[in-house]
Amino acid sequence: MTLLARTGAVLAIALSQAALGQHNALAAEEREAGWTLLFDGTTLDGWTTAGNIEAWVVKDGEIHTTGNNGWWLRTKRMYRDFELKLDFLIPPGGNSGVGLRGSSVGDPAFTGMEVQIYDTHGQEPGLSHCGAVYNAIAPVKQAVRPPGEWNTYHIRLVGDTLDVWLNGERIHDGQKLDERGIFRSPDQPLPLRDRLPTGYVSLQDHGNPVRFRNIRLLDLSPDPDPGDFVPLFNNRDLDGWFAKGTGKWEVEGGTLVGRDGGGHLYTDRLFTDVEIRAFVRVNTRGNSGFYPRALPPPNNPESWPIGYEAQIDNHDPRNWTGCVYGRAWPDGGYQRTLITRDNAWLDYRVRVVGNRVRTWINGVPMVDAEVEPFPQGHVALQTHHPGNVAEWRDIQVREVKAE
Repeated sequence: MTLLARTGAVLAIALSQAALGQHNALAAEEREAGWTLLFDGTTLDGWTTAGNIEAWVVKDGEIHTTGNNGWWLRTKRMYRDFELKLDFLIPPGGNSGVGLRGSSVGDPAFTGMEVQIYDTHGQEPGLSHCGAVYNAIAPVKQAVRPPGEWNTYHIRLVGDTLDVWLNGERIHDGQKLDERGIFRSPDQPLPLRDRLPTGYVSLQDHGNPVRFRNIRLLDLSPDPDPGDFVPLFNNRDLDGWFAKGTGKWEVEGGTLVGRDGGGHLYTDRLFTDVEIRAFVRVNTRGNSGFYPRALPPPNNPESWPIGYEAQIDNHDPRNWTGCVYGRAWPDGGYQRTLITRDNAWLDYRVRVVGNRVRTWINGVPMVDAEVEPFPQGHVALQTHHPGNVAEWRDIQVREVKAE
């Protein structure tokens, strides 16, 4: 089925449901296609917030914002590639948004991106108007209805390509996540291409009453979040970790930052068979590493760890991002195309079961190899050299069974 035909079918399903008054339910065609409800119509199960959870109220099959410091309500699972549909209703002057690929810390409008919800009916489209990718891409037309009427978003985000329909009208057609995007003003560039490639779906409480319903998603990610990752870092301090070496480690706005080096930050806890994922960014000429099992050398604990290092380096083709340093490389070895770059966030996933080590970057398989056994160790993060900056967000872990 072509994308146009598929979109027509989805819109027909949505219209038939609306006509029958069936909200917060999947049509048979959607269930067969793999869609899931993100909102069950009665609870906030599957959602959380860094703000005031009591500011989010479920009433009459809808999620209501109350303007009481609700911040962003976000899913507990992460999503990379997906189609998302939801209905929203805004009051006169209402303002909200749909966050895509945001992190659990910071503002999802800028750690990921925000498709704007705003009372701009009848106005010319702009970078902050309804349908815009906030402060980055204006919609091609203004399709939002007058305040007090329900609207429907259909959003498709795959890789670096975004398509959006508002009330059945296509307002973004194959938009690329490129160099466009600013933070608060034009002198603060924040390119879409450098933001998180994976993250949470979220809804914004902007201080005014907005209502949501019929929130459902089709996960198109090559490696869907299984839903049982737990945080390894509390976003506040270094509780549960210890440092070795000369590197400096600090928590800045929920981001774990390692500077200078060489130095390593270890978990107190030891792991055997484990899968770990994190969002990582290094500065220009930055170098870092991600150890799923590591031990400080007994003869010199301040030196480089013993264990597997999932490398982060965008300049050395002998051992660049995605390889297991000095031990295993992707198919194609040194010749494989590098898919990461300095100053851009990446989604790193490492799985170690027995002697088998696998790595993924932004959902792309990199290494799958049997390596020298290190049966148990700490998770460790690296900062490499003077001037080096390595940033980490949403460090998560799940223990896995032997294969």
